[in-house]
Amino acid sequence: MLDQKLAEAMQRILSKADERFPLTATRQRLVDAAIGTKRGKSVYFTERDRDKMREWLQAKGFSVERVDLTGMPRSERLVVTPNEKAGGEAVKRNRISIKAMAGKPLMIGGESIRLPAESHLDVDWTKIAEQIDHQCVMVVENYENFNRIHETKFDLPEVYGSLLVIYHGDPNESRLDNVQHFLNCINLSVLAFMDIDPAGIFMASKLPKLIAMIAPAENLLEVQLSSPQTGRRDLFQAQYQNYSNALNNLSVTSSCYSLWKLVEKHRAGIVQERWIGCSESCVPWTDC
Repeated sequence: MLDQKLAEAMQRILSKADERFPLTATRQRLVDAAIGTKRGKSVYFTERDRDKMREWLQAKGFSVERVDLTGMPRSERLVVTPNEKAGGEAVKRNRISIKAMAGKPLMIGGESIRLPAESHLDVDWTKIAEQIDHQCVMVVENYENFNRIHETKFDLPEVYGSLLVIYHGDPNESRLDNVQHFLNCINLSVLAFMDIDPAGIFMASKLPKLIAMIAPAENLLEVQLSSPQTGRRDLFQAQYQNYSNALNNLSVTSSCYSLWKLVEKHRAGIVQERWIGCSESCVPWTDC
């Protein structure tokens, strides 16, 4: 059976003028298919063997020459291989998930795009990075909060202007590395709407151009963190060891410092899903 691994092995052999190659498990498969001659720990390929390889590759839809599949769309890969998934690269390359705040349009390239509730655009960030007409970005950690952003109350100063909302990402929907590349490319300040626990605060601290974290006002957050019904001590305990060193090294001028000190004080965390449908507003923590 000719698979991608064997095809690539033949392409490598055909790309070189050498007659002798070290014996490997893949080259043993060629010998088993009556291509090449094994002598000790080496395999020898004659011109006739090379002709057999070319015929086999072409008959099965593979290119005779080596092809770099990196970044190649799956539709184009089918020209050089019958396996559209060869190369191992994700289909959703450079994709991020974006939307606007409740009742507001997405502003991209001079266009105003209104989306219904619980919907967003899945876009290639490299195609829109220079066309963003928003004044600020808010990165949302959890998908449910991103999807239902219209059900959370915010009290944000006008200085932030029109917000572009971006999902922080997971392996299936957007990806954090794509989000990071996008944020590094655009010249916009960043707000972080995260879980208020060690992991969430740490993730926020790593976002480029961060100017504030978004959370309930201090008096409400104090009540939630200290309450046995809402304060998640299990989250704090599970995450503390992994993130405490980095968080304890935050500068007092960091946008994450005050929230970390509050979480450390109560030794508890709050998941942001708790603020969906909450009557109290989430505000920027900018006094740190």
